[in-house]
Amino acid sequence: MEDRRQTLRQSVRWLGNCHLEGESLNEWPSCRVVDISILGLGVMFRHRRPSELVGRCLSVEVPAPTDSLTIRLEGQIKNATTISSGTVRVGVEFVGLTEEERAIATVLDALTEADPTPNAQRVQNVR
Repeated sequence: MEDRRQTLRQSVRWLGNCHLEGESLNEWPSCRVVDISILGLGVMFRHRRPSELVGRCLSVEVPAPTDSLTIRLEGQIKNATTISSGTVRVGVEFVGLTEEERAIATVLDALTEADPTPNAQRVQNVR
């Protein structure tokens, strides 16, 4: 199978909360960011209709290592794969990044190379 990635993704284990476009703004279920690059990220979460995910926007909030702030990552779902019953893995592409946001994504990418588990103490299985 041909690798279609434009940039190398760094494996991470970040537990966060996500919001799917079209869902209630009060709904931020738990999710896990499994990889990140300057162009996008891989996220796992529970969803009952994975076929409806491609093309929708996803916002993910993850705590920073010190818990003093939260990082929000947003993009468009480009692919969705069922991992197990009720759990999906989606590929999210950052869209419309400003120059500043691209710089932040580059810094996050570099930081994950140094320490891929900034909030590892909070990592749990997404079930």
